[in-house]
Amino acid sequence: MSGIKAALTGVTTVESQETAQPAIPPTLQLSVGELVAFACRRGDLVGDGPAGPTAQEGIRAHQKLQKQRPAGSEAEHRLEVEWLCEGQTLTLNGRVDILHPQTDLHRPVQLDEIKTTYCPPDKLPESTRQLHWAQLKVYGFCYLLQQRTDAERSAAADDRVALQMLWHNLKEKKTYPELREFDWAELESFSRAAVSEYIQWHRSWQRHRQQVRDSARALPFPFPDYRPGQRELAVAAYRCLRDGGELVVEAPTGIGKTVSTLFPAIKAIGEAQVEQLVYLTAKNSGRQVVRETATRLHEQGLRLSVLEIQARDKTCACRQGLCSRDADGICPRTRGFFDRLPEARRELLGEPLLTPAVVAQVADRLQLCPFELSLQMLPWIDLVVCDFNYVFDPLVHMAALQDQRQRRALLVDEAHNLIDRGRAMHSAALSRSDSRRAAAACKESHPQLRRAILTLVKALDKWIAERRQHDTATRPSRDSETWVTPLSDADDRPTAISRAAQKVMAVVSQLWEQSQSPPEVIADWLSALYRYLTIEQLLAEQHRCLTRAESRSGAWQEQELNLLCLNAADYLQQSYRQFHAVIVFSATLRPAAYVYEQLGLEAQAPYLALPSPFQSEQLGVYLCPYVDTRYQARHRATDALVDMVYRVYQSRPGNYLVFFPSYRFLQQVAQCFVERFPDIALVRQQPGSSDRARAAFLEHFSVGHQSLGFAIMGGVFGEGVDYVGEQLVGTIVVGVGLPQVNEEQELLRQSCDSGGAHSAGNGFDIAYRYPGLTRVLQTAGRVIRTEADRGVVILADYRFADPFYRALYPDHWQLQICNSGEALSTGLSQFWEVEQNT
Repeated sequence: MSGIKAALTGVTTVESQETAQPAIPPTLQLSVGELVAFACRRGDLVGDGPAGPTAQEGIRAHQKLQKQRPAGSEAEHRLEVEWLCEGQTLTLNGRVDILHPQTDLHRPVQLDEIKTTYCPPDKLPESTRQLHWAQLKVYGFCYLLQQRTDAERSAAADDRVALQMLWHNLKEKKTYPELREFDWAELESFSRAAVSEYIQWHRSWQRHRQQVRDSARALPFPFPDYRPGQRELAVAAYRCLRDGGELVVEAPTGIGKTVSTLFPAIKAIGEAQVEQLVYLTAKNSGRQVVRETATRLHEQGLRLSVLEIQARDKTCACRQGLCSRDADGICPRTRGFFDRLPEARRELLGEPLLTPAVVAQVADRLQLCPFELSLQMLPWIDLVVCDFNYVFDPLVHMAALQDQRQRRALLVDEAHNLIDRGRAMHSAALSRSDSRRAAAACKESHPQLRRAILTLVKALDKWIAERRQHDTATRPSRDSETWVTPLSDADDRPTAISRAAQKVMAVVSQLWEQSQSPPEVIADWLSALYRYLTIEQLLAEQHRCLTRAESRSGAWQEQELNLLCLNAADYLQQSYRQFHAVIVFSATLRPAAYVYEQLGLEAQAPYLALPSPFQSEQLGVYLCPYVDTRYQARHRATDALVDMVYRVYQSRPGNYLVFFPSYRFLQQVAQCFVERFPDIALVRQQPGSSDRARAAFLEHFSVGHQSLGFAIMGGVFGEGVDYVGEQLVGTIVVGVGLPQVNEEQELLRQSCDSGGAHSAGNGFDIAYRYPGLTRVLQTAGRVIRTEADRGVVILADYRFADPFYRALYPDHWQLQICNSGEALSTGLSQFWEVEQNT
């Protein structure tokens, strides 16, 4: 602990530098699978979708063929050998599917490897076939080496081995054997080349790792002083990283959460407590803060490599218009991908800041897919910065971040967002109209795929008909019907839909295996279908099947099937277990019991609630109970809100944001405001705005402007944006931020009230009031960002005076009740007079 204590005082310590430095291990442990994946993969990147049979299908096929093996043969035969290559001793290990012992002197021992496909092996891409054979050849080498080692103590060693690839076509339910014989010289030469390539890379990686550890131990805190609470947070974070487990931190806005968690995490790397850091953030602005923090630390001498992973849609060269797919629908940057990958990997290793732009430069020069290049670099990066879904989403989570042989630490920023995101990532939906459109898109080019999709549409139709026959619709209307089906009993599940969906994916996988592609226009629909099948495998008591049907006539009537997750706690907990240490933090993680329950955190995990680093006098908080923003009262509230906005703006002209619960209410108030006060320029957040439109909106809120903006509570302008100083001097929070009442939220409320979905709490609080309060507190937190800021927050709704909310307000809020517009003006005048007099 002495190293981190010294670092926390900003002083480099000799004792920290003298911490035992782990040397390169004398024996390198390496599985055959790892070796082959790294050093033997050549040719094309096959498919960018869920290609090939599922894991369950592969396991069943393996078991079936292994049971059919002859008497005396051995399934799952373990191989482990020690070998000296390039001056490095390494242990190679793995399991070959079937070993057939030598039956006569004319036939050598035979090793079988089983591979499942959806097409005949001669239709597989040559790169796939070569990769599979590479694995079997290394197994053959290990077997012969093992025999030679044993022969030193017994008789002469075998010099040949028979290797058989069993290609099992799931569609035809037929196995295609392919048998070859190899001698020792062939297999030794092949394996030596692969191992040599890996060892050279491993040495480069170890040199980089040692530089990282040395620079991390010497790293001073990058600021002259600590803000109040920063040191406490850094010490608590280091203890968690050192000892393992979980830590929950509510750290108010402005405390410097990013550097206060990253700095001790980097110190933990320097002292070999952890090997890799994974930093999750739900907002682009969060990634920007990490970049800025890492740059500051690099300027202090840190050698840490940082990889920022951007969404595929924003990274894909084809979607950015930088290349075009060929006649087979294949991206040219995937052709020969693994032939050009080693050069790119060598160029990027150890680079301090691998932003999407930096990765794209190398990818463009070598004509590689930039997104896939980022994924290939994952195991060789010290700090990975990415979205929640790359760890928690069962559809897109990255296997490289789940390998528990490394001690990884998970840092979850803005963790309050993970409650809703976790439920969404473990839910899935299928729509009839989208499925019909997908079938239509395949009519000319992929008739077999079209037939499979239409079978899925018929299964959806049948499911709806069964619901109408057997179940009572909830809240039926003239235009729509809705049914809710529990999924705890397998007999209640839509199994016919799942079977039809699996047949569609089997056709798609067959296309990918043959280096062909389904129509690009159905890519999003296929992703939704794959999500459905993935979630269907995870269904548990916290899921409901929500079925909707619109009573429109015609073949294109809308029907939707939603596998709805009401609580993702169990799934999130499973993901935490992949990591040595987990730190979740946010400015709004209250109440603690609600957060622990919804995020699946250990009950014994420490909860650290830090005070605001700023003086309470910097923020004026005014509660205006004379406004009623409930839906049924909004027409009457419009005039009062227009008057309130004008009073706040006139009290001290500057940059203000008014946050509304919906676009409709925003437009209603905006129209009235413009009519009454046309001289005050008003900017409004637009639904579905692009990145450019968002940047243009934020440009209005710069120093020297006096802008009035209307935005959506919980949206991009209400979270994760640093409005420093005069960029924002006040916000008006219109309403308590309750989520919209709909079937999904009502199911969550009912489940919590009944004690389901891991909750025996108040369902209305969990489904509505706690999420609403989080939005309010996040919005209010935009105002004060530094020690020099001053600003105001106006809470516009009588419900804010309820004891429920008042018990959960931050301690540094000095709440003032204003029962009229005049009282609000008086309070604001007094607040701003203090600024003028200082």
